[in-house]
Amino acid sequence: MNCWKTINYNKHYGSHRLFFMSSLTMLLTFIIIYGPVQHLAGTTSFHDNYFLLFIMSLWIMYPLHKLFHYLPIAHLGEKVSKLVTIKYGLFPIIQTKVCEPIAKWLFVIALFTPFVVINSILVWACFLFPHYVHYFTILLAFHVGICFSDLVRAKNVLSAPNHSYIEENEDGLEILLRSNNP
Repeated sequence: MNCWKTINYNKHYGSHRLFFMSSLTMLLTFIIIYGPVQHLAGTTSFHDNYFLLFIMSLWIMYPLHKLFHYLPIAHLGEKVSKLVTIKYGLFPIIQTKVCEPIAKWLFVIALFTPFVVINSILVWACFLFPHYVHYFTILLAFHVGICFSDLVRAKNVLSAPNHSYIEENEDGLEILLRSNNP
Protein backbone atom coordinates (compact mmCIF):
# COMPACT_ATOMS: atom_id res chain seq x y z
CA MET A 1 0.00 0.00 0.00
CA ASN A 2 1.11 3.53 -0.72
CA CYS A 3 0.41 6.49 1.50
CA TRP A 4 -1.86 8.99 -0.28
CA LYS A 5 -2.05 11.48 2.57
CA THR A 6 -0.99 11.75 6.21
CA ILE A 7 -3.05 13.96 8.48
CA ASN A 8 -1.51 15.11 11.75
CA TYR A 9 -4.32 16.72 13.76
CA ASN A 10 -2.03 18.42 16.27
CA LYS A 11 -0.07 20.14 13.49
CA HIS A 12 -3.05 20.94 11.26
CA TYR A 13 -5.54 22.06 13.90
CA GLY A 14 -4.00 21.97 17.37
CA SER A 15 -5.72 20.53 20.42
CA HIS A 16 -6.61 23.95 21.85
CA ARG A 17 -8.19 25.07 18.60
CA LEU A 18 -10.18 21.85 18.31
CA PHE A 19 -11.40 22.28 21.90
CA PHE A 20 -12.37 25.91 21.27
CA MET A 21 -14.21 25.05 18.04
CA SER A 22 -15.94 22.14 19.75
CA SER A 23 -17.10 24.41 22.59
CA LEU A 24 -18.28 27.04 20.13
CA THR A 25 -20.15 24.39 18.14
CA MET A 26 -21.78 23.18 21.36
CA LEU A 27 -22.94 26.68 22.27
CA LEU A 28 -24.23 27.51 18.78
CA THR A 29 -26.06 24.19 18.57
CA PHE A 30 -27.92 24.92 21.78
CA ILE A 31 -28.78 28.47 20.70
CA ILE A 32 -30.05 27.33 17.29
CA ILE A 33 -31.89 24.17 18.42
CA TYR A 34 -33.51 25.18 21.72
CA GLY A 35 -36.08 27.69 20.41
CA PRO A 36 -37.48 25.62 17.53
CA VAL A 37 -37.54 22.37 19.52
CA GLN A 38 -39.27 24.06 22.45
CA HIS A 39 -41.87 25.50 20.08
CA LEU A 40 -42.41 22.18 18.26
CA ALA A 41 -42.63 20.24 21.53
CA GLY A 42 -45.59 22.43 22.40
CA THR A 43 -45.14 22.86 26.13
CA THR A 44 -44.96 25.98 28.24
CA SER A 45 -44.00 24.36 31.53
CA PHE A 46 -40.76 22.61 32.25
CA HIS A 47 -39.88 20.26 35.08
CA ASP A 48 -36.55 20.24 36.83
CA ASN A 49 -36.81 16.96 38.68
CA TYR A 50 -34.46 14.15 37.57
CA PHE A 51 -31.55 16.61 37.65
CA LEU A 52 -29.24 13.92 39.01
CA LEU A 53 -30.18 11.70 36.07
CA PHE A 54 -29.38 14.60 33.75
CA ILE A 55 -25.92 15.01 35.32
CA MET A 56 -25.32 11.26 35.02
CA SER A 57 -26.37 11.46 31.37
CA LEU A 58 -23.77 14.17 30.76
CA TRP A 59 -21.15 11.94 32.44
CA ILE A 60 -22.11 8.83 30.44
CA MET A 61 -22.35 10.64 27.07
CA TYR A 62 -18.65 10.32 26.23
CA PRO A 63 -18.33 6.57 26.97
CA LEU A 64 -21.57 5.95 25.07
CA HIS A 65 -20.23 8.00 22.15
CA LYS A 66 -17.05 5.91 22.10
CA LEU A 67 -19.06 2.68 22.29
CA PHE A 68 -21.00 3.66 19.18
CA HIS A 69 -17.69 4.40 17.41
CA TYR A 70 -16.51 0.92 18.29
CA LEU A 71 -19.62 -1.11 17.36
CA PRO A 72 -19.27 -0.87 13.53
CA ILE A 73 -15.64 -2.01 13.70
CA ALA A 74 -15.91 -4.47 16.61
CA HIS A 75 -15.87 -7.42 14.21
CA LEU A 76 -12.32 -6.51 13.12
CA GLY A 77 -10.88 -7.88 16.36
CA GLU A 78 -7.13 -7.30 16.60
CA LYS A 79 -7.13 -4.58 13.92
CA VAL A 80 -8.65 -2.26 16.53
CA SER A 81 -6.82 -1.48 19.75
CA LYS A 82 -8.81 -0.48 22.81
CA LEU A 83 -7.60 1.29 25.92
CA VAL A 84 -9.68 2.44 28.89
CA THR A 85 -8.18 4.62 31.60
CA ILE A 86 -9.79 6.52 34.46
CA LYS A 87 -8.72 10.14 34.89
CA TYR A 88 -9.00 11.77 38.31
CA GLY A 89 -10.69 8.62 39.58
CA LEU A 90 -13.97 9.68 37.97
CA PHE A 91 -13.73 10.26 34.22
CA PRO A 92 -13.30 7.29 31.86
CA ILE A 93 -11.00 7.98 28.92
CA ILE A 94 -11.62 5.49 26.12
CA GLN A 95 -9.30 5.21 23.15
CA THR A 96 -9.96 3.08 20.12
CA LYS A 97 -7.48 3.08 17.28
CA VAL A 98 -7.51 1.26 13.97
CA CYS A 99 -4.02 -0.29 13.89
CA GLU A 100 -4.27 -1.90 10.46
CA PRO A 101 -5.77 -0.42 7.31
CA ILE A 102 -9.57 -0.69 6.94
CA ALA A 103 -11.82 0.39 4.08
CA LYS A 104 -12.62 4.09 3.88
CA TRP A 105 -16.37 3.57 4.02
CA LEU A 106 -16.19 1.36 7.10
CA PHE A 107 -14.14 4.06 8.82
CA VAL A 108 -16.70 6.72 7.77
CA ILE A 109 -19.55 4.58 9.12
CA ALA A 110 -17.69 4.23 12.42
CA LEU A 111 -17.19 8.01 12.52
CA PHE A 112 -20.85 8.89 11.85
CA THR A 113 -22.58 6.16 13.90
CA PRO A 114 -22.54 8.02 17.26
CA PHE A 115 -23.62 11.28 15.61
CA VAL A 116 -26.61 9.73 13.89
CA VAL A 117 -27.73 7.31 16.61
CA ILE A 118 -27.32 9.39 19.76
CA ASN A 119 -28.56 12.65 18.24
CA SER A 120 -31.59 10.90 16.76
CA ILE A 121 -32.46 9.43 20.16
CA LEU A 122 -32.08 12.84 21.84
CA VAL A 123 -34.26 14.62 19.26
CA TRP A 124 -36.87 11.87 19.58
CA ALA A 125 -36.76 12.22 23.38
CA CYS A 126 -37.43 15.97 23.04
CA PHE A 127 -40.82 15.19 21.52
CA LEU A 128 -41.53 12.17 23.69
CA PHE A 129 -40.89 14.07 26.95
CA PRO A 130 -41.69 17.74 26.14
CA HIS A 131 -41.48 18.87 29.78
CA TYR A 132 -37.77 17.95 29.77
CA VAL A 133 -36.90 19.47 26.40
CA HIS A 134 -34.34 21.74 28.09
CA TYR A 135 -32.40 18.73 29.38
CA PHE A 136 -32.43 16.97 26.03
CA THR A 137 -31.34 20.03 24.06
CA ILE A 138 -28.42 20.54 26.46
CA LEU A 139 -27.47 16.87 26.00
CA LEU A 140 -27.86 17.24 22.22
CA ALA A 141 -25.65 20.32 22.13
CA PHE A 142 -23.08 18.61 24.37
CA HIS A 143 -23.00 15.59 22.07
CA VAL A 144 -22.67 17.70 18.92
CA GLY A 145 -19.67 19.35 20.59
CA ILE A 146 -18.18 15.92 21.27
CA CYS A 147 -18.78 15.00 17.61
CA PHE A 148 -16.93 18.06 16.28
CA SER A 149 -13.55 16.29 16.03
CA ASP A 150 -15.27 13.35 14.32
CA LEU A 151 -16.72 15.72 11.73
CA VAL A 152 -13.26 17.19 11.12
CA ARG A 153 -11.90 13.67 10.61
CA ALA A 154 -14.79 12.82 8.30
CA LYS A 155 -14.11 15.92 6.21
CA ASN A 156 -10.54 14.75 5.65
CA VAL A 157 -11.46 11.13 5.00
CA LEU A 158 -14.33 11.89 2.63
CA SER A 159 -11.96 13.79 0.33
CA ALA A 160 -9.90 10.61 -0.17
CA PRO A 161 -10.38 8.33 -3.20
CA ASN A 162 -13.26 5.85 -2.89
CA HIS A 163 -11.16 2.69 -2.73
CA SER A 164 -8.70 3.95 -0.14
CA TYR A 165 -7.90 2.53 3.26
CA ILE A 166 -7.56 4.31 6.58
CA GLU A 167 -5.07 3.59 9.35
CA GLU A 168 -4.71 5.60 12.55
CA ASN A 169 -1.38 6.42 14.15
CA GLU A 170 -0.30 8.39 17.21
CA ASP A 171 -0.62 11.80 15.53
CA GLY A 172 -3.65 11.35 13.30
CA LEU A 173 -4.36 9.09 10.39
CA GLU A 174 -2.96 7.88 7.11
CA ILE A 175 -4.95 7.45 3.93
CA LEU A 176 -3.55 4.56 1.95
CA LEU A 177 -4.06 3.37 -1.62
CA ARG A 178 -3.48 -0.17 -2.84
CA SER A 179 -0.41 -0.25 -5.08
CA ASN A 180 -0.81 -1.57 -8.62
CA ASN A 181 2.47 -3.51 -8.53
CA PRO A 182 2.20 -7.28 -7.84
